[in-house]
Amino acid sequence: MSKPSSIFLCSSCGNEFPKWSGQCPACKNWNTLSELKLPNSPSPSSSTPLKSTTPSSALKTTAKSTLPSQIGELDRVLGPGLTQGGVYLLAGEPGIGKSTLLTQLTLALTSATQNTITYVCSEENAAQVATRINRLQKASHHPNRISLLETSNVEAILKHLNTHPSTTLIVDSIQSVASDTLSTTAGSMSQIRSASNLLIHFAKSTGTPTILVGHVTKSGQLAGPKLLEHMVDVVLQLEGDRHHDLRLLRGVKNRFGPTDETGLFQMTSSGLIEVKNPGSLFLSDQSATAPGSAKTLVMEGTRPLLVEIQALTVPTELAIPRRVAQGIPVPKLQLICAVLTKHLNLKLNSYDVFVNVTGGLRLTDPAADLSLALAIISSYKNLSLPINSLALGELGLLGEIRPIAYLDKRLKEAKNLGYQPLDPKINNLKKLSATLFSSSTKPQKPQASA
Repeated sequence: MSKPSSIFLCSSCGNEFPKWSGQCPACKNWNTLSELKLPNSPSPSSSTPLKSTTPSSALKTTAKSTLPSQIGELDRVLGPGLTQGGVYLLAGEPGIGKSTLLTQLTLALTSATQNTITYVCSEENAAQVATRINRLQKASHHPNRISLLETSNVEAILKHLNTHPSTTLIVDSIQSVASDTLSTTAGSMSQIRSASNLLIHFAKSTGTPTILVGHVTKSGQLAGPKLLEHMVDVVLQLEGDRHHDLRLLRGVKNRFGPTDETGLFQMTSSGLIEVKNPGSLFLSDQSATAPGSAKTLVMEGTRPLLVEIQALTVPTELAIPRRVAQGIPVPKLQLICAVLTKHLNLKLNSYDVFVNVTGGLRLTDPAADLSLALAIISSYKNLSLPINSLALGELGLLGEIRPIAYLDKRLKEAKNLGYQPLDPKINNLKKLSATLFSSSTKPQKPQASA
């Protein structure tokens, strides 16, 4: 039976199928199957010798195979640093700072020991990358250890590396690299998969740490086949709002280290600066006591961060009031508003509710539920929360305040910053609201339209 020359790949789940269909049989999404032509490459010879090793010798080799990145916040996310033969995928929105981070990594690596870097400029030309290197360089780095390779052909990249070995390979980006074995254009699923296979095979066979840059779609998902995330060893996501200087580096997948750590950076004219002690980085004004402001401690990895949630409630004449949130999922805001309407009898059906997390941070920690609810109540009743107070707790649908994880670590950080958490013995939102806010103060009712 002849081997098929093409398969159909789902861009949503990454599964392969022998024929096309309108709906993916695996993930049930529509119009996600695309044809992937297979290259006519010879099958590997069965006589190829296999290399075996014992667990003890493998552990000894692994202990000496890590390369520190010389950037503390990056090593926090990676774990031991760059691993020999590891393949890393760095994803993020355009202009978020991926190339800046990799340029600083290149300079940091070449300033230590005898590291040599091959930087593949498949999107930019070598002059553009050299300009960025000169802008970010420090006196300690060695420019003769950096090789800028201006090509988008994966075979040319591998040919150059065979004659000019490097300790680290950076490809910016994988969507712009193509292989001669396929007739499709660069960026297609078949090209991304083929080029990635060749680069991953090179990294594993030579032990060269390889970093691939990947783009994201409008929805924030990594562009290209989902299979690419399974092929690499580490997936890093660089996040942030381009209107703010905060950048967060998250480890989505990591075979060599933790996946619960987050690196914090600030984007400046001199590049990305590490934020080693965030403290009150996300506060608009520590002395602010205006109604509608509540503070909490959220966990980013194993590090608690003090953030401020601001809420604004205004009367509306719309039939369906608006719920607008920045930094918090809108379904979460709608759920909190429903709990407040049910258990505290707040007439939020006649109010627009706007919520914002200062500093451009995106919250997913359920411990921020209580502070979000108190910020809305504070704006609704036009009363401020106690000065230097913190709200910690997950809010249930029945109005109960549930315990949260890492409470001891959060309380320790709150004490260091001079903040006092609200009474943890009160486990009901209605009781807590009655304790914090005066029941005699009520907001003005919206005027009926003429």
